[in-house]
Amino acid sequence: MAARWLAPDQASEWPAPHPFGSREWALAWRKVHTDPVREARVLHTGRLAAPFYLIDGSPAWAAFEAEAGVGDTWAGRPVIYGPSPYATYGLDAASPREIRTVVAHGLAWAREAGAVAAVFPGLRHPRAWTEAEGGIAVRTTGSHLAPVRGSIAAFQASIGSGKARKEFGRQWRRANDAGLRLAALRGADMTPVLPAFTRLAGAAAARHGVALYGIDVFHAVAEVPGAVLLAAEHGRELAGGFLCLRHGNTLYLWAAGLDYATLPKLHTYAWLLAESVRYAAATGAAEVDAGRGNYLVKRRLGFSQIPLYSVCYLTSPDPGLAASLAEMGSRIAAGLAQEPVASTQGPVT
Repeated sequence: MAARWLAPDQASEWPAPHPFGSREWALAWRKVHTDPVREARVLHTGRLAAPFYLIDGSPAWAAFEAEAGVGDTWAGRPVIYGPSPYATYGLDAASPREIRTVVAHGLAWAREAGAVAAVFPGLRHPRAWTEAEGGIAVRTTGSHLAPVRGSIAAFQASIGSGKARKEFGRQWRRANDAGLRLAALRGADMTPVLPAFTRLAGAAAARHGVALYGIDVFHAVAEVPGAVLLAAEHGRELAGGFLCLRHGNTLYLWAAGLDYATLPKLHTYAWLLAESVRYAAATGAAEVDAGRGNYLVKRRLGFSQIPLYSVCYLTSPDPGLAASLAEMGSRIAAGLAQEPVASTQGPVT
């Protein structure tokens, strides 16, 4: 079957290894304005369906730039992303032929649209991609994965460090004693809470000068099958929450909002991590994907880091831009071994 472009609503269902590659995610992202999508397309290659977006200045990419301490790499020019960098994981192209196909079509659209590059974020195996058309691999983040082990007690027992294991249990108990309670909200049940969650989720990003989350983002994601907001309630107030996506046997912790004023007293972040494991176990999930950011905290709790890259293909040779992208990746890679002050991606402390 020859590769062909379709609008997201014209495309039929396709298998997706994670929620960010699904048809439902692609349809939801058409409703988002915070990520300024000018046009969305899906490339069908037969086995693979690849969502693409023509975007003017994605805040999620700006968050990577902020983490690296660099300026606007694209100099205000549009970019084709496949998919949007708001997705934790990118395309699951299994063969060199599929990679060449999606790269060629992405570049062709980028040149047609006057974009500066075609970018494929959230890739686990960049080498297979850089061999096609001379792509530039940029380390942009890392995600974190751990088995649930059937219960929160078994998860806690698996934490290798005795100190981290005891602290995990201590903070969870102290948060319970302080009155935190969990509400697992789905679909329309999230709607009344989303304004407060949006304010909390935007707090860390605002520290970096990045307006990462608008309420439109959360309304759109709430419609994706498997979406659930694990809300930490303290009396009548929202102390924090993780917006998650259940896909297959994995619970993905995609975005977080925390009340920093009450965080030291309530231990909200550690409690939500523990409650996410408890919720995952209760609903039969085999693993928790704890998302991006707060690298050292998650390592101490036994999460394995998954290095993720964005592979960038420039529409015309630009040695200066190539050097800027390489520097951005080097700075992020160097910072991954250190605890960020306040990460703007995924759950945050």
